[in-house]
Amino acid sequence: MWDFNLLAATRTLEKSMAFVLHRWLIYLGAGLAYIAGALAGAGTAIGVGSLSSKPTAFAAAGAWLGMAIVGWVLYKLRNGFLTGVQARNAALLGAEALQQPIPRGRGQIDFARGRVAERFPGSAERSQILENMRGVLLGLPGWREAPPQTLPQRVLKQALGLLATTETLTLLGYHFAHPANTLRQSARDGLLILAAHFPRILRNRLYLFAFGWIGCLATFPVLLVPIQGILAELPIDPGIWPYIFAFLLAWTIKAAFLDAIALAAMVDYFLKLPAPGNRAELVEALSRDFPGFAEICADADR
Repeated sequence: MWDFNLLAATRTLEKSMAFVLHRWLIYLGAGLAYIAGALAGAGTAIGVGSLSSKPTAFAAAGAWLGMAIVGWVLYKLRNGFLTGVQARNAALLGAEALQQPIPRGRGQIDFARGRVAERFPGSAERSQILENMRGVLLGLPGWREAPPQTLPQRVLKQALGLLATTETLTLLGYHFAHPANTLRQSARDGLLILAAHFPRILRNRLYLFAFGWIGCLATFPVLLVPIQGILAELPIDPGIWPYIFAFLLAWTIKAAFLDAIALAAMVDYFLKLPAPGNRAELVEALSRDFPGFAEICADADR
């Protein structure tokens, strides 16, 4: 079974609900941007196709192209989402772990922004540290085991590695709960704890992954009905697009609320884990197998 407490995490989230609503508005904007991109792409394709006998023939292709462009733009802005949304959420969780008073209302947004500005290094150094952290997390599944031989084994290892990179946010929560640390020190110490307890942490992350997507799929049919009603008024057959739009809006709820609950649960659980007893041995092994970890350690105490 799992080791985290979802009820306690939900109560923690309630204390920072003003920020969570702010977080939802940002993710809602991203979801609506995908929808707008699809509609704009389809409209452009229909406009160009009006010169032919079948003006709607390329509408679907235009919609997919529009969504792809929006996706590319959002991918380029991913570090802004990390520092502007997720890291600020982690900052609030760190303050709650330290039992520090958190402002009410909009003051939570300014408080979180100030904590991130205070505790994060410059953008270039921050990006390098985060990249090194992700590199270690990506390689931890199956670490010290024989390399996977079959294609399914390799795919599974890669999928678990991508899931493990989610713990980057947990490590940021750990950082904000240790105000004496630099980001490099928190990255080093947090990765050591994570490597020492990795099987348990990964098992709990799988449960939280399921929690988020089950909630998303439960929200999907609720949103599908009104979206189908709206798109039914269009002069063309909307095809599968009501399902895609409903899924995008359900994803915004998952990203804003369910993922925030999952982060609170994992940070609370992670902060209770003991430091590894074989620290020196673990530092040596991680430094040998992960150049990114060696780079973090080299600069951690400067």
